[in-house]
Amino acid sequence: MEKQPIKPEFTFKMFEILGGLWLTGCVKTAAELNIADLLTSGPQTISFLAEETQSHEAQLYRVMRALCGAGIFEELENKTFALNDFGAALQTDVPGTAKNFVLTIMNEHFPCYGELTYAVQTGKVPFEHIHGKDLWGFYKEFPETGENFGKGMTGMSGMELKGIIENYDFKPYKKIVDIGGGNGVMIHTILKNAPQSSGIIFDEANVIEKTIKMIPENLSERCSVAIGSFFNEIPQGADLYTMKWILHDWNDDKCVQILKNCYDAMPKGAKLLIIDAVIPDDSLNKPHIAKLLDIVMLACLTGKERTLNEFKLIIEKAGLQFTQIIHIGTDAKSIIECEKI
Repeated sequence: MEKQPIKPEFTFKMFEILGGLWLTGCVKTAAELNIADLLTSGPQTISFLAEETQSHEAQLYRVMRALCGAGIFEELENKTFALNDFGAALQTDVPGTAKNFVLTIMNEHFPCYGELTYAVQTGKVPFEHIHGKDLWGFYKEFPETGENFGKGMTGMSGMELKGIIENYDFKPYKKIVDIGGGNGVMIHTILKNAPQSSGIIFDEANVIEKTIKMIPENLSERCSVAIGSFFNEIPQGADLYTMKWILHDWNDDKCVQILKNCYDAMPKGAKLLIIDAVIPDDSLNKPHIAKLLDIVMLACLTGKERTLNEFKLIIEKAGLQFTQIIHIGTDAKSIIECEKI
């Protein structure tokens, strides 16, 4: 069959997709130069921004113009720029900031997305191919970069913590363990909304070292930490266990191992909440953010995003029983509840 010429509108659509790459390069520059922070006190001229960031004015203007064209910051008259709600997401050390996640994706992760062919043809992880070690080994070797990654995960948590609290009742549970709880933001939020509950943040020693210092004073009597690996042994005896953005990092065999350790730690009747993205089983040819998050997993880790049926399979293999899926208002996360019967 003779090949037909490509319709121009589809060539242009592909061109637009490539435009997303060019725009994210501009976002990275704005994050690295702290542009959002410089605009918090009010609109500033391009001359001021260039001087404060030690940049060439003409080149910085071109980047800012592109960002404003996408709704990130606002250009006023006389090459003056103002902060808007979208651009504010790039501020430093503000709850819900996307800045650290942007720097993670656009620095150590970025070259991996150009090597997806390597993943497809070898079945191996581009991140390991490029950096010579796996993601977690990389962050242990470069702790400052690892700390930025942790802050990035915390910043992204803001988009789902409200939905988790509003759609799941934590008050009936007296003892809650957050597995791989990182800096503790989720358990802090849970305990603030469940005043009779106590919580344990469980993670590795290099993480917990900083986690301890971040426990709010008003939660110090109800919130504690435990050190270990979820591949070995998990704190026992809680009536609720949570794990957010954990299982998607690992392949099915590793996930079953983690879930079996949860099963061993859980008394009968205890619940486990797996908080992860879920690809709808009926999403053929439909866009979904989890399908794109899955490319992050393909490029950087051995894990993947899963459909609900795929989650049910690994839950069943670990001896747990799936009870329900709870949607929390964002496609980036859902709550998968299971129980030890």
